[in-house]
Amino acid sequence: MKSKVRKIERWDAPVPQRDDTLCSAHGKASCSRDLVATVILSDAGSDHIKWTVCQHWLDHEPAVGE
Repeated sequence: MKSKVRKIERWDAPVPQRDDTLCSAHGKASCSRDLVATVILSDAGSDHIKWTVCQHWLDHEPAVGE
């Protein structure tokens, strides 16, 4: 199911990942970067999906530029 980026809320300062704050895009097992933003996505199943993401995801996700 393809999702669409609706909104990006950048944070004032990066936050390290912890057990309760993970990079939604990569998962803690494959991402140890600090979190920098909340991204609101929508897809066919929901119009409000909230993710926390690292800068790497923002820089390399093609949907961010759309």
